[in-house]
Amino acid sequence: MENLSLLIFSVGYATLAWRRLDWAVMVILVVLPSYMIRFEILGVPFTVLETMILVAFTVWAIKNYKDVIEKIKLRVNSKFKIQNSKLIRYPFDWEIIALLIISWIAIAVAGFSDAALGVWKAYFFEPVLLFILLVNVFGDRRNTDDANHIRMTRIDFIIIALAIGAFWVSGLAILERLTGWNAVEAFWPRVTGPFLYPNALGLYLGPIVMLLIGWLFGQFRISNFEFRIKNLSFYFLLLTVFISILAIIFASSEGALAGILIALSILGLFLFINKRPKFKWLPLGTIMAVGGFVVFSSLFFLFVVPEHKYFNFSCPSLNYLSDKVMLKDISGEIRKQQWRETFEMMKGDYRWLFGTGLSGYQAAIKPYHQEGIFFNFSRDKDFRQQIVWGSEEYKAKHWQPVEIYMYPHNLVLNFWTELGLLGVILFVWLIARFFLISIQLISKRVMSYELWVMGVMGAMLVIIVHGLVDVPYFKNDLAIIFWVLLAMIGIIKLGIKEEKK
Repeated sequence: MENLSLLIFSVGYATLAWRRLDWAVMVILVVLPSYMIRFEILGVPFTVLETMILVAFTVWAIKNYKDVIEKIKLRVNSKFKIQNSKLIRYPFDWEIIALLIISWIAIAVAGFSDAALGVWKAYFFEPVLLFILLVNVFGDRRNTDDANHIRMTRIDFIIIALAIGAFWVSGLAILERLTGWNAVEAFWPRVTGPFLYPNALGLYLGPIVMLLIGWLFGQFRISNFEFRIKNLSFYFLLLTVFISILAIIFASSEGALAGILIALSILGLFLFINKRPKFKWLPLGTIMAVGGFVVFSSLFFLFVVPEHKYFNFSCPSLNYLSDKVMLKDISGEIRKQQWRETFEMMKGDYRWLFGTGLSGYQAAIKPYHQEGIFFNFSRDKDFRQQIVWGSEEYKAKHWQPVEIYMYPHNLVLNFWTELGLLGVILFVWLIARFFLISIQLISKRVMSYELWVMGVMGAMLVIIVHGLVDVPYFKNDLAIIFWVLLAMIGIIKLGIKEEKK
């Protein structure tokens, strides 16, 4: 029965993709959490999400194989003319090639294990396929005289599809909070929505919220009041932002909330200075500062922030906030312990160069793992003395077990352990180039897309900020969201290039 249902679904989806490939791709974006539905084909694990990506890409390749072959021939023969115009390069083309090579090396480091191949398939290969689909399907300028207009209109489709996904996911989370339906007892009253744990909800919704905020502000800038009254999609997205933030609050996903607030602050600064040419260096400077902090964040919290020392304010809320910011709460201390173990593990067997291979972190970290930490729950001034000389009762009261996680829970360390040194350098460069392109687009001050680009950039900022203490990439839906953001910036850049020809 399960195989029959899968066959019917696959045939139905393939039919949709053949008739309306743009709709089929939008369905993928609407149901990103469908990776939770898993099955096997000839012993190979798959998910519903993977099935849709592979089917949609196959349909696109079949319908456009002549065009693809022709473009490959032009590249090989160095003929860069198509209808008296230059052949436009794929956005992030060399980075994609480098990523596929480096990720395959990471599979080899992991011994070509089934787990490594599964990670490569779900987190690198298929997201890249969807990236290619998005650029070709929603970046197609044929049958129009206005390349940039059609691209921006089609980016609307991407945004609306992501918004529909965020709407139903947030709706499930709010329903869970109100009724207890589908609640995970281990996390209650934190909600999880369709996911297995609360942070997955924040990791998914955070970037989408910022993307929608940028779109909404863009509509305020370019649309008159009458248009907004008639445009139901405007109010739908406004409602989606509201319930998504509510769902993040119910999930107590502090990383997502912090990412949204920091992204809003930085984009507000951009809006302020974008009209002042003498401060044009400030956006790039701000991004470089944030990026530099992200790269070295684990070292900062481990070696710069004083250990076992607290800010003591008269206001408990300020104490709570300072502990969160300085990673002195229980979750922060667990993260720092993970990073200590990770750095120790990376010293041996050339792991600093090759990493642990895809899906190899848990096995590699095990010999270096500490079963738990002593945590100062009550902020005692003599805590360090007590855990050495105090009673066994005191030690037991302040002992916090620590499990072995799948990843180090830091953006840089996640990529470093999985892909090695070249992999983390590539992703740092990829994100840096994303921001450079975004800032160049914003500096052109074209009202039709300036704030939309800021929304896309804000979504990436949420990913980076949340990545300071979590894993915002190594999950099926999150890897796809990352590449969707790259595709959106690439589509806009292609439109600008073709306008200039």
